[in-house]
This record gives sequence, structure tokens and C-alpha cells, in this order.
Amino acid sequence: MEKLTAKEDEILRMFWAYGPMFIQDLLKHFPDPKPHYNTVATQVGFLEDKGYLAREKFANAYRYHALVNEQEFADLVISDTVEKFYDNSYASVVSHFVRDEKMDLDELKALIAQIENQRK
Repeated sequence: MEKLTAKEDEILRMFWAYGPMFIQDLLKHFPDPKPHYNTVATQVGFLEDKGYLAREKFANAYRYHALVNEQEFADLVISDTVEKFYDNSYASVVSHFVRDEKMDLDELKALIAQIENQRK
């Protein structure tokens, strides 16, 4: 799946939070000053083109819904990051966190114990 812009990410998060919506409904969730209807419709169209949203026709309007949930999206982003920056090595990611002191040795040991318990 394609990468999202900040605005597309914001809109996709609204669909996760509020469920299927018409663009008019989506506009209600933006803070003031609200963006123009056409601007939001364009962003929604980009999300549909990228495979994140789908639409259903209701009379003369379309109701949109997310095709991926938040966990699936997170998995895609993490996998993409690991592939691009860490040569597809999750061990390199963990090593990076330890090296940059974002994870200490006790946390690493707890993670290893958790993994070992899940495999039993």
C-alpha cells in the first residue's frame, strides 16, 4: 500500500474512530475552521485510490468505510520501515532501540521472556 500524507492519515484515523461516513459527516469531525468539502472529497478519493477506503452508493451520495483497521495499518508501516531501513531485520530494530537507549536491558530481557512464554 502507498504511503499516506499527514492529511490522509488524519482522515483515515477519523474513519477508524467514527466508522463509515459520508463526506458531509466526516466534515463535522474537523476542528474549526473546517476545510472545504471539495478538499476533503479529494483527500478521501486519494485514500480510496490507495486502497485504504471503499465506498457504497446511497441515492446520490457515497458512504465511505476503511478497508484496513488500525492494527493492519500499523503492521504495514512497521514492516515497511523494517524493510527499508533495517534490511528486513527485526533484530536490527531492537538493537537500534537498545543502542539509542530507548530500551534498556531489563526491558529487553522482559521482551525475550514474553516471546519465550508465547512460544510454549
